[in-house]
Amino acid sequence: MPPSHANILAELKVHRLPSLPHVLVDMLHACQGNKVSFQELASIISRDAAVAARVVSLANSSFFSRGAKINTLERALLVLGIDTLKTIVITASIQQFFSGFNSKHTNYLKEFWRRSLSCALTAKSLAILTSYPNPEEAYLTGLLHNIGELVLQTNYAQEYDQLHQGFNSDDERLPQERQQFSMSHADIGAWLAREWGLNDLVADAIEFHHAHSQTVIDAHHLVKIIYLASLLSEATEDAKRFAIAEQVFELNASLVNEIMAKINTEVLSVARSMGIRLEEDFAEDFDPNDEQKQIDLAKQVRNLGLLQTAAAELNQASSKHELGRAFQSSLELLFGYTKSAVFWYEAEENELSFIMPDHPESVPIKFKLEAERSLVARSALERSLICSIDQAPDKSQLPVVDQQILRLLKSTDLICLPIYSSSTLFCVLVAGSDEQLEQKIGQRSLLKFFGREISHTCEKTLQQIAQNQQQLSLHEMNLRIAELVHEANNPLNIVNNYLSTLSQKLEGQEEVQEELRILREEISRAGHILVRLKDLQHADDDDEPGVEINKEINSLIKLYRSSLFLAHDIRCHLHLDENMGRNQANRNVIRQVLTNLIKNAVEAMPSGGEIDIRTTQNINVDGRDYTEISISDNGPGIPPHILKNLFNPTTSTKGAGHSGLGLSITKNLIKDAEGTISCRSNAHGTSFQILLPNKELKG
Repeated sequence: MPPSHANILAELKVHRLPSLPHVLVDMLHACQGNKVSFQELASIISRDAAVAARVVSLANSSFFSRGAKINTLERALLVLGIDTLKTIVITASIQQFFSGFNSKHTNYLKEFWRRSLSCALTAKSLAILTSYPNPEEAYLTGLLHNIGELVLQTNYAQEYDQLHQGFNSDDERLPQERQQFSMSHADIGAWLAREWGLNDLVADAIEFHHAHSQTVIDAHHLVKIIYLASLLSEATEDAKRFAIAEQVFELNASLVNEIMAKINTEVLSVARSMGIRLEEDFAEDFDPNDEQKQIDLAKQVRNLGLLQTAAAELNQASSKHELGRAFQSSLELLFGYTKSAVFWYEAEENELSFIMPDHPESVPIKFKLEAERSLVARSALERSLICSIDQAPDKSQLPVVDQQILRLLKSTDLICLPIYSSSTLFCVLVAGSDEQLEQKIGQRSLLKFFGREISHTCEKTLQQIAQNQQQLSLHEMNLRIAELVHEANNPLNIVNNYLSTLSQKLEGQEEVQEELRILREEISRAGHILVRLKDLQHADDDDEPGVEINKEINSLIKLYRSSLFLAHDIRCHLHLDENMGRNQANRNVIRQVLTNLIKNAVEAMPSGGEIDIRTTQNINVDGRDYTEISISDNGPGIPPHILKNLFNPTTSTKGAGHSGLGLSITKNLIKDAEGTISCRSNAHGTSFQILLPNKELKG
């Protein structure tokens, strides 16, 4: 009894479809190029159904898709980008390597590859010939038309091979597949096309590419293109080809022969360029080149695995010293260089320097970044791998510093490998070697690839190290600020309290009272400076999106009670909604707004007074949900002529030191946060109301 549709679809491993090792080796070589060409990589991927299927399915996934379905390989490649394509190629290569080598399976993959590429090229030619508006869609559909066959062969190799040997014709093929597996390869291909986000016409073309010719006469244009392209790419009798070509598109036999001759020539040309020997130009059952390609693939995968291990170690470095050690460890792990040194580039001095790790207290080796100074400097300037054996067979001809490095590394030759990004030189790795680099097959190219790949990791790690050091310095600075503010507040409070007492004792002496008022103003100004220092200290405390409004209010009031409020005899009362969550507004914006309004309230009550601050979580205005902040004082109120233009830029009525822009800035900040601000004022005091919309925070 055949398995059910649901069971077989659940069991299929569709992301582990094999490709020819010849194709994968070419793809990996393209990935390792100095400047990998998008066009070159795309060209190779477009010749392989398994990798192309992975590309299209990923491009249509929820992570990459932007809504519109992608039905061409070119568009899918552009959506994914070069880095993702490299990841796909590397993953496919590793999977293929662990599948092992089997000449019978390789011969099957060759034939599958030939038919897929032949169908894709034929479909594109027919699309252009018959004016189908999207030839690239036809190409992709042709490339994937038999993908279901590869799925069955990969998942049920023994059963499918036995069934395949019993096929007498395509008319028997699909029924036998359905009897054995519950689904035919055409059904599976169509299902996959829909799963991968391709449109229904593409899926239909794949599903019906083995239908009876009479049933596709009136089918959609793409269905007919793939039907005929599939037939022409198979080993079918000429009479049947010609009859169906005439029936479907009214193409005569001579034109069909011309199309097929052109396609066959192109397929053979592509195959030869990739080292794939097809039956047309290789008669033997076993091709030694196939095994060599599998060996090449194994070496490439081994190298990739080692590089990933090295990158992981570099990522864990928390200092330049540890990063240098990781470089040296990688050189030993990958290449067997047990003696090495890392010369870091110091941009300010334009120097390369090396501190011996076993003697960190010693004077470092340093020299300018000038070619004649050292092979190390020349390697950095030319951004190229340099070996001392190539430059100076007689080591006495080397600069003295290079001879010293040789002695330090206890080696007969130096290998210099610069590590750099497009705009920045990071360091030069110098390894000691006792044999010519050419004696180790592929060592030079792998070293260059290692240098290019590891540069990205090096850059990220150095940035993280710098960021960690900056955060550490900032933390130390914040601790010092907190100490200074605390130390300064104590004498200010004492002086301020003494001045209040002195003012009461000297009541009636106007001249003295004026001098005391000036002193209190200066203390108030010192309090403002301390508040700004504290605000700077806490500016980056919270990295989460949005803002906890109650937390910001409590933080500011705590600062003001020991400075601004104390200097002006202000009492502040808080009525904060305990159910308040995070608001999506910007934290720095909220702090600026609160600071402006609280300072205004204080300055409106020079002889002391009271400030009430309230927050309410859910305020409904015209069906929208808002958070409310209100700041009220019991001062003399705002004169009507000023209240009328309160939020417009004006000349300040507060005298020198005030720009008159505070409330205008506050209004604009609230407006940018999609909120509103309003003011009520009379002889009994002033109240500002802020409404901020409640929205779901995006993490």
